Amino acid sequence: MNRVNVLSATLFIAAASLNSPTVLAQEPAQEPAKDGPYVRFGAGINFANDWSQDYSYNPDATFVTPPPTGQMVENGEGLVAAFALGFDYADGIRTELEYRYASTKIDSYSVIDPVAGPTPSTPVNDDIVAHLLMSNFYFDFTNQSPLTPFIGGGVGGAFLEDANANRDAALAYQGRAGVAYAIGGGFSADVEYIYLRTNKLVFGVDEDDFVAGGPAGPSINGDRYETSSVMLSLRKQF
Repeated sequence: MNRVNVLSATLFIAAASLNSPTVLAQEPAQEPAKDGPYVRFGAGINFANDWSQDYSYNPDATFVTPPPTGQMVENGEGLVAAFALGFDYADGIRTELEYRYASTKIDSYSVIDPVAGPTPSTPVNDDIVAHLLMSNFYFDFTNQSPLTPFIGGGVGGAFLEDANANRDAALAYQGRAGVAYAIGGGFSADVEYIYLRTNKLVFGVDEDDFVAGGPAGPSINGDRYETSSVMLSLRKQF
């Protein structure tokens, strides 16, 4: 066989190989990721840590009997719901602005007497309500499967109301970890764990108002709002 025939045969085999089903099967199964905005809706279960809170009073106030020095609040579980607007940069990074509503059931509370100590726990049928506005970021561990693990965090503000309708606001920060499942059509389902913590909270009378002739109190301060949440979200990228 001369060189012309060998070259012709080689070109024919190469062309046939390029058009074979085996080569075509090696092409990526999914379209490459692309930048784009997205919306996310989520809901889940929220668990809050118990509170140990101190009472303080106006130094000019007089009491017939010594008032309580604090309280212990036993918190339970509740519901959480979220809405977020975000942007996926297609390089494993996402950012978003999230509003989250969380309610946590108060199981019971115990007032601390200055002499006798903690009183017996009293059952409570009420909730702690939190409104959270958070700026979040995520790192997606992209791969060739429909499942994408991710980690993230965020910082923002928490606006809380206790069982007595006392309100306070504080800085909040959180860590997140989960996995996303690509459904198709730009949709994905996220399952994630969220740990959130705030700075210390103060309910009731502000200590700045403890002046002569001002309110007696109490000013309730102490623990932070600290929760663990498990949330399922539906995300749509445009």
